[in-house]
Amino acid sequence: MLREPMGLQWAIAAVVAGVLVLVAGSVLVLLRSGPPGAPFVDAGAVADVDPAGAGMVSVDGEKVLVLRGAGGVTVFADPGRHASWCAASGHLEADDGTVWEPSGRLIGGQGQSLTRLPAEVHTGVLYVDTTAEGQRRAAQPSAGATPAC
Repeated sequence: MLREPMGLQWAIAAVVAGVLVLVAGSVLVLLRSGPPGAPFVDAGAVADVDPAGAGMVSVDGEKVLVLRGAGGVTVFADPGRHASWCAASGHLEADDGTVWEPSGRLIGGQGQSLTRLPAEVHTGVLYVDTTAEGQRRAAQPSAGATPAC
């Protein structure tokens, strides 16, 4: 326990430390508030994709599947077939009977799970990193999901 009063210098030091933390936090917020840099590429306005569905978007000559119907924005590498969002089942479905969860996991039909790509939305613009390896969840075709739409 302190037995002597702490001097004015302790109060000044606390104020200076608080100001330093405030300045450092402000600098961090200002640096991080812009659009993402390379390797992310502008894929166009996120509003171009139906907010209750999914759609294909071209990014630097590559097609990607953008899912908005499940809440948020999720981007997958081109599945190689037409896929659409089915609100009734809450799954992505292809015309050939393939069914995926919103996470991209294959749960019905033939093929593989979808490859999820890194993506960010900044001021209404979608940015996608098509150079990334992406993440693919383990398929569970034994779930036997069938298209509902």
